[in-house]
Amino acid sequence: MRDIDWLLTEAHALRERGELDPARALYHEALEKARATGETEGLAKALRHVSDLDREAGRPEAALAAAEEAATLYGALGRERRLDLANALRLTALALEALGRPALQPWREAGDLYAELDIAAGLAEAERHLGLVVRPAQSVELAALARLWWQGWRDAHLPIVPEALAQLRTLESFTARMAAALPRVRVLGPLGAPMGLHLIKDDELNQLYLAAEARGTGAAAVLMADAETHLADASVQTAWLACAIGNDRAARFYEKSGWTRARAETVPTETSVGSFPLEVWRYEKVLTRSEP
Repeated sequence: MRDIDWLLTEAHALRERGELDPARALYHEALEKARATGETEGLAKALRHVSDLDREAGRPEAALAAAEEAATLYGALGRERRLDLANALRLTALALEALGRPALQPWREAGDLYAELDIAAGLAEAERHLGLVVRPAQSVELAALARLWWQGWRDAHLPIVPEALAQLRTLESFTARMAAALPRVRVLGPLGAPMGLHLIKDDELNQLYLAAEARGTGAAAVLMADAETHLADASVQTAWLACAIGNDRAARFYEKSGWTRARAETVPTETSVGSFPLEVWRYEKVLTRSEP
């Protein structure tokens, strides 16, 4: 009778020789045998390999299900299986990306584990996929950026701004504004999967928004640092930004980032039918230009 270890070893050898279909069959046999006998480690290992093969074969939904189950199993096995957990989280992230879905959290968790274990290659891959580099916006991502901006605005402002302004803030209006602003927009995250954006107008940090899935990851600080650097490099000595009164989450972030609330004032906010007067908190920060 073929045991799980034998099946996994043979499957690995077949895969190394490029015989993928026979390898997949043996991994599935090992998976079902482990599931039937309750052998958690064998099941998790088989699931990992099945996920990898399914993704490579263009079956990302199946790959994601297998990787997520493997990660759950390894997580329950304790800290001695941290490397296996990191590898399962990596496969989860790759499957999510193959589906065109956000993969920030599994990459972040995998990267933290690789760093803890001093696995340089794994950490480098995670950081590359996290895309914690800010870059100029590209025309092909207009729709994605407009939707990120629109959703971020709705999350923060719908409960606190006048209804007349909320009615003007349609997705179409954000798309038009983004199209006009695109040359001045900088983006955090890979092309096609933006995690955040900022827009500078003269001495003002006019917009800064983060995708919901990127909150709490440190991405906002990276985005803010890039914005401040560009303002300082443009010889802005004191930058300012407007925060809608009542947007306490944003206010806490600005203050944590070293910005000071100067006063409340009314500013003309841009809409599709002209400017709309909105009372805001004005935040300011004295900037220091970094030496080249």
